[in-house]
Amino acid sequence: MPNSNATTIIDLLDRNASLHKNSPALIFEGHVFTHASLQQAVQIQAAALHAAGVSRGDRVLVVCGNRPEVLVLLGAVAWLGAMMVPLNLRLSAAELAQQARDASPALVIVDSGGSPLWTAAWPEGMVGVPLETLAELVSGSLACIGQAQEDQVPRQDAPDQGVIMLFTAAVEGHARGAILSQSQLRASAIQTGGVWALGEHDRWLGVLPLFHAAGIGLALALLEAGGACVILPRFDPVAAVAAVARHRITVCATFAPMLGALLDAATQSPGGEASLGSLRFCMGLEPPGVLIRLATLCPAAKFWSAYGQAEVSSMVCMGLQIERPGAAGRAIAPTEVRVQDAAGRALAAGLEGEIAVRGPTVFLGYWEPETKRPFKSADPWHRTGDLGRLDEDGWLWFTGRAAHKQLIKTGGENVYPAEVEQVLLEHPAVAEAFVFGRPDDKWGEAVHAVCALKDGASLAPAELLRFLDTRIARYKKPQSLVFLPAPLQRNSKVST
Repeated sequence: MPNSNATTIIDLLDRNASLHKNSPALIFEGHVFTHASLQQAVQIQAAALHAAGVSRGDRVLVVCGNRPEVLVLLGAVAWLGAMMVPLNLRLSAAELAQQARDASPALVIVDSGGSPLWTAAWPEGMVGVPLETLAELVSGSLACIGQAQEDQVPRQDAPDQGVIMLFTAAVEGHARGAILSQSQLRASAIQTGGVWALGEHDRWLGVLPLFHAAGIGLALALLEAGGACVILPRFDPVAAVAAVARHRITVCATFAPMLGALLDAATQSPGGEASLGSLRFCMGLEPPGVLIRLATLCPAAKFWSAYGQAEVSSMVCMGLQIERPGAAGRAIAPTEVRVQDAAGRALAAGLEGEIAVRGPTVFLGYWEPETKRPFKSADPWHRTGDLGRLDEDGWLWFTGRAAHKQLIKTGGENVYPAEVEQVLLEHPAVAEAFVFGRPDDKWGEAVHAVCALKDGASLAPAELLRFLDTRIARYKKPQSLVFLPAPLQRNSKVST
């Protein structure tokens, strides 16, 4: 039954269809879809999924690029009380197969961009088939994946129902699915929109992948405000500048080095710097030089720093970068953020410890393939695996990663050293492997590796890197790899 507190995604879509009926909700490749057409598309898509055998609690795997149908699918699975599992198209076929097996989907949906990769990844014996039959809807050009049904199916949405599984946290070499509920996604959207005071006239430049928490989170934040998502199928700086100018986009969030490329394209566009004149909010992790250029070219655009992760439904800390350069922002109420010691005790301002989060955006838990249920610690404070400190004014300063969760952040993607090390050790000539990150001007951090060979083994670094080609995503491959004698010194100061 629908929740009387109106905290589900379907409640959000219903409200928008009433209050913002004819206003744009999704804009894609020249097509504008209103909030009313989005609501109608979700209902039709839910019926089509139901006819294909999807029911409450089932998983729907999505191997798809950036397109409005992803958000329609999210609404449809929410309607059915099912769960969407969007997979990262940058993964290798082996990685896709592992995540697909763990999710055990009732249905798999693949678009033309993901089809070649998925064909190589398809796990033997998987339930469901890839679908790409698109039926036009009366509501516009939004497509229904599967066979559109005339009869509406009963709503099965609930606030505490898991609605999306985002694979992350491969701390032990195996990616885990973080489960987020409908109420958690909405709470995050409300918090983000509240900080920026978003409204129905705001528009988001949708260049972040919709298989990432940041992409889904920002899309929902704009819909929560009654605004619109201008979705680009891929990041192209020239096309992005044109979209900002044409649609008067106000919100832009990027992964390094996208913002720099956007500014480069703006200076060379026919409209020049005025092409980006509508921007009000920019967000990401960018070097100082890019921020100086942004302030010069787009004086009306304010750059915001943020801290978050998939397990907390995207951002939980935000702050104007100019107010405290280097900080990650302050906690967004009612979500709480603290720094604690190894025993889980809160630390005083200025002391470094593990960042922990408590509140309405914290996930249901990690998916357990064996039980088909999420598992989460009874502790209400989620341990993020990140280190930081809070200053006297409550600003969070990120300082690194905890020992149990070493992570490399490269171009907005998470790379867990243990995962790459595990694949390197699959080569019969490798005895030890150590993977670490180093600062990189373009990507933020870059992946590097040091390996030791088994006695008597002979192997060239280039050959070992080629070994990784079909086993891990390209962004996880080390940019440099050297061999050293065993035993390896496991620290980030190894010289390569």
